[in-house]
Amino acid sequence: MEVDPPVSEGEKSPSLNDYMAGAMLANGFVWIWAQVLPHLSWVPYTLLAAASYVIYLAGGIVVSYLVCKRTSSRHLFVGLKLAAVTWIFSIFVMLTIATEPTIGLAIALLVIFAAGGVAGAYLALRSALRPIRVRSEAFEDV
Repeated sequence: MEVDPPVSEGEKSPSLNDYMAGAMLANGFVWIWAQVLPHLSWVPYTLLAAASYVIYLAGGIVVSYLVCKRTSSRHLFVGLKLAAVTWIFSIFVMLTIATEPTIGLAIALLVIFAAGGVAGAYLALRSALRPIRVRSEAFEDV
């Protein structure tokens, strides 16, 4: 079952399984970081908080890049849709695990996953366009 039906015959689009796998992988980054945090009690709290946001952003970028590599168009739309699915999944995880879930963390995760979705989509689109640019430069030299 595809979430985004292809617009034309040659277009590829991520399936629902791709979106769900991406959401789980991004939250895997968050979960592993949460497991490491208790062992870093010697690190200042503000540094751990900043590192947490960087880890969450890295998870968003990685999964957005991987899912957007499976599409042939609308990379930004796919990245933002993946960010929304990832955020919903993280809210579910946060509500089931955290003793005191906060709206501030939920909003921060939304912003971070959206930024990661946009950055990953940009990187995937950039890598998809790179071979075209290299080929055109090769023809100009001839």
